[in-house]
Amino acid sequence: MEYRHSLYDTSASNKSSRPRTKKWPEIWARLSMGLRTKIKTHILRASYWLAYRLAAPVVYTRHPFARYPYMSRPSELLELTKQLLSVKEPGAVVEVGCHQGWTTCFLVEALKEQGVKRNYVCIDTFNGFTPQDARFEYEVRGKSEGLYDDFFLISDPAWLKASMSRFGYTNVTVIKTDAATFNYLALGQIAFAWIDVDLYRPVRASLERILPNMARGGVVMVDDCNASDDHWNGAYEAYIEACKDHNIKPTIVSQKFGIIYT
Repeated sequence: MEYRHSLYDTSASNKSSRPRTKKWPEIWARLSMGLRTKIKTHILRASYWLAYRLAAPVVYTRHPFARYPYMSRPSELLELTKQLLSVKEPGAVVEVGCHQGWTTCFLVEALKEQGVKRNYVCIDTFNGFTPQDARFEYEVRGKSEGLYDDFFLISDPAWLKASMSRFGYTNVTVIKTDAATFNYLALGQIAFAWIDVDLYRPVRASLERILPNMARGGVVMVDDCNASDDHWNGAYEAYIEACKDHNIKPTIVSQKFGIIYT
């Protein structure tokens, strides 16, 4: 196919004297996937920023457009809450991979309802998967190139902090970092850890860094421990390997949660 440098087509076959302008779908299709993702991400981020800055009362008010807001099923949230509230030992709650904080709000509210006072720490890159984590999936685990490049890009630690503050959740700390390299010892004793970072490398590294800091009688839960889920079975593989290395019997509940009782 021949592409002309001019906006005007002067060939004999062009029966119109009006300029031939490129249509947006055509221009959009020629952009690289990476550039398209960046453009979409920036547009969405700007939209959310404007919504929060200009219409926060609307954003945080019940509205008539109902939908189920959680990525987890009700039965999964019930299991997660049950395990969280079962821990009686002192220590912090650590959520590794909080994204926009929907599950965070649910669990913090559950603690508040039951009168349980714990520090709640949210850890996330707030920028999707790290290049190292995604590259490991492509080059070592044989996943399709680019499969994980577009996930979880629309989030911001400032937004989550503002939301927690707005609803009076004073026990929540938000940390922007790489879960695979973070120093969990800085958090003190951990009573409950919820690891939801999906891929093999961050799950494996988080487990190795968190387990030595767990309270005796604590609980570690790992999401996406489903061997048949081809997209996210890296979490399952990391969980099984950690259990084997630490001589722990694997326990899978709700068909996807890997549990380690410490």
